[in-house]
Amino acid sequence: MTKKQHYVPQFYLRNFTSDDNKLWVFDRVKKEYYRNAPKDICFEKFLYETPWEDANPKLGKYVLENQIEDYFAEKEGEYSSLLKKIIGICREPQNKNALICNAQEKRVLASFIANMFLRNPWSLKQIESDTIMEELKGNEEIEAIEQVLQLMEFGGMESLVKAANKKIWLTGEFNGERLAPDIQKLNYVILVSEKEQFVTSSFPVICELYDAEDGITMPKSIYAPIHPRISLLYNNTIPNNQRNRIRAVNEDISYRLNRIYLRRCKEQIKFIISKDKHLLKDVVEKDR
Repeated sequence: MTKKQHYVPQFYLRNFTSDDNKLWVFDRVKKEYYRNAPKDICFEKFLYETPWEDANPKLGKYVLENQIEDYFAEKEGEYSSLLKKIIGICREPQNKNALICNAQEKRVLASFIANMFLRNPWSLKQIESDTIMEELKGNEEIEAIEQVLQLMEFGGMESLVKAANKKIWLTGEFNGERLAPDIQKLNYVILVSEKEQFVTSSFPVICELYDAEDGITMPKSIYAPIHPRISLLYNNTIPNNQRNRIRAVNEDISYRLNRIYLRRCKEQIKFIISKDKHLLKDVVEKDR
């Protein structure tokens, strides 16, 4: 049973660590700078677990404990391998005009972005993952099932519905990670700076959304750094001849992108994270 469940994966945070395997953190609530290891930041205990309510204690404390965490662990191996490949290509000067990802890797990359966005506590709160849909209340068939579950000492429907709701949103089953197909429709480039200029945060993926004519909310643009020198940028204003390629950026552009994190509320983004303390302080304290 994994108690410390990371909403920002450790493999991702390690890309922003120094030689001592630690990173610099600015706590926006406490207004403090400190050093931390990836394992000691961006986690909540039992974040993805759903407690059994009024159930037989033999069932354990949580519904299908560790199931979502195990799913994330399996996906993270695939994500980590792809990010290492992208970072390796982007750091070689001779690859500046190369196409970065093949079709399958584009799907994995979109899944990674969706995963990072949805698994965050702030996102879980927005989708109300721990609430019961009103249409389930008072339904005769649901009430009949609930009576059966109570006889089987499952404690009723509520715990199972909450656990299923999280699974629908957070895993690839039941058409989960529903953002991924929409992300794939956007053009993207890989922004690369000459030196280490990008910071990240406790909510690394910044997604701008819009409501389409059919009322469905769709992603408009997405920003996600993956390394102190490398960031992903999805946006349909990116020309097709630059799609899936490297675009060099200067210090002014990276600074403006870094400052996006400070424009989000502290409930969504509590920590700003960097490999370098001087860069972190520059982003947090200076307004150019």
